Amino acid sequence: MAVNSQKGRTKRKAVVAKPTLAQDMWRFRLLWLAVFVAFVLLICRAFWVQIIESKFLQERADAKILYTEKVQAMRGVISDRNGVPLAISTPVMTLVIDPMDYYQAQELNQKNIAEGKKPTHKNFDLDALAKAAGVDASKLKSDVKRRERTRYVVIKRQVPPAKAQAILDQNFQGVYTEKTYKRYYPQPQPNAQIIGVTNSNGMGMEGLEMQLNKRLAGVDGEQRILRDRRGNRLKVEEVLTQGQAGENIQLSIDSRLQYIMYRELTAAGVANNARSATAIAVDVKTGEILAMSSWPSYNPNNPKSFDNKDAMRNRGAIDSFEPGSTMKPMTIMMALESGKYKPETVVNTSPGSMRVGNHTIRDTHNYGALNLGGIIIKSSNVGVSKIALSLPYEMLPLFYKHVGFGSRSAVGFPGESAGLILPRSKWNVSEVATMSYGYGLNATVLQLAQAYAMIANHGQKVPLTLFKVKDTPKAEQVVKPEIADTVLHMLEAVTQPGGTARQAVIPGYRVGGKTGTAHKLRADRKGYSQSEYRALFAGVAPISNPRIAMIVVVENPQGKYYGGLVAAPVFAKIMQESLRLLNVPLDRPLETAEAS
Repeated sequence: MAVNSQKGRTKRKAVVAKPTLAQDMWRFRLLWLAVFVAFVLLICRAFWVQIIESKFLQERADAKILYTEKVQAMRGVISDRNGVPLAISTPVMTLVIDPMDYYQAQELNQKNIAEGKKPTHKNFDLDALAKAAGVDASKLKSDVKRRERTRYVVIKRQVPPAKAQAILDQNFQGVYTEKTYKRYYPQPQPNAQIIGVTNSNGMGMEGLEMQLNKRLAGVDGEQRILRDRRGNRLKVEEVLTQGQAGENIQLSIDSRLQYIMYRELTAAGVANNARSATAIAVDVKTGEILAMSSWPSYNPNNPKSFDNKDAMRNRGAIDSFEPGSTMKPMTIMMALESGKYKPETVVNTSPGSMRVGNHTIRDTHNYGALNLGGIIIKSSNVGVSKIALSLPYEMLPLFYKHVGFGSRSAVGFPGESAGLILPRSKWNVSEVATMSYGYGLNATVLQLAQAYAMIANHGQKVPLTLFKVKDTPKAEQVVKPEIADTVLHMLEAVTQPGGTARQAVIPGYRVGGKTGTAHKLRADRKGYSQSEYRALFAGVAPISNPRIAMIVVVENPQGKYYGGLVAAPVFAKIMQESLRLLNVPLDRPLETAEAS
């Protein structure tokens, strides 16, 4: 019994004593301290996240659900002088796929299928997408795979809105559209070489589209797009910058005259099996270019036609050439300006040829004694050569420069040629003689048009322009009015019996002008070809109150090749309809059928 009592006492001693109130309070305070510290830490963390790092974290979050895209501005309209649109922009869509979203969604979809879950309703068939968009399937797959870590691959540009919506309705994964604009040209071939063309991004690449690109393009806008965790576009969250549409440009061109000009150039080019045909019509009082066209041309609405670079060139501004006899009126003006010659001054052209330096200058016939008007009427090379050589050699090239040859016009067309007047060191007897009848220098159609407009405008040179003018620009008096008027009447005689341009006559209007038939340089530049020519006609109408100066150039016509037979009829057809459309009053009686 004693032993058991001892064991019981030992067991009672092992029982833990009940905690005291002091011990409970210590534990209570420790617990509350831990809660307080955790609460302070949470407050600090919240302060750090919401105050100190809020901007950084917000940007990180926005980067995952928001992105900024440009909104292309609508390109300005190019219209003719009467407001007829020549270049407009129509809305089209750019079809885009997000490769990263596509592959992430595809992987998740395959995982769901493997786990027996319901698959997504999205379409992952890239072959079907390529077929719907009309692109090569293998290339599309390659582009998407090669750029699988990016978020932007263009499938196709310039998709019509209806077609783009039909593709979106097929619910392809990661595919969306961006609104852009496609340039459209309602009257393509007649205006193509002036207006030019834009590329697929809407940037001007040729002609006025390139020259005026900054004004036409406007200013693109910016907007912020909200997307879901898969990268799908949900809505426009915010417009950051409002876009500004491009400036509308009104040209001096009259689209009616432009069409007539291109039609007649095409007919003449085909009929004469020519290499090309070019013309320009200028308002002599304002310097406005009413029409300027070339055949052959191209269709800027059809990218396949861009392969013909020769047809895309604006020959009227870019090509320079030896203008031949169309320069003879300038030589006669120079002679009259010198004071040494008067209209009635007689020059002996017998025997129809003359030796100058190492070559012989010839007329088609021996015209004998001719006054200055007769030299123009008969287009005498010998006559103008003798006049030019009777004066200081520098007078003729300096006069040509004064009129506007050898420098670019005020038009400033992209790629415009300045032509060529030989440097002073070359002004010798041979060069001056050949320059007098249009060889040994290069000119553009623009320069010829400016010179003949100056003659028609009483010797005042008005800067040429492709833009409609509101106020008559300031003119420069480069030749005395009485001299310009005298030469103008000499030009009228060229279209009358005995002249070289009878086929330039227009019923009801007095017409003046000058033919030109120039031999072309051989391909090896060793002399002139005896089988290739350039047929020209430069004219003005109506003579009583000139309104239009026009130049026609037919390059390398086959068969007949004289300017009076090839270029003059084209001038007459274009000029007649142009004067009618512009309501220019008749200045001579219409001939009856019996009289004619």
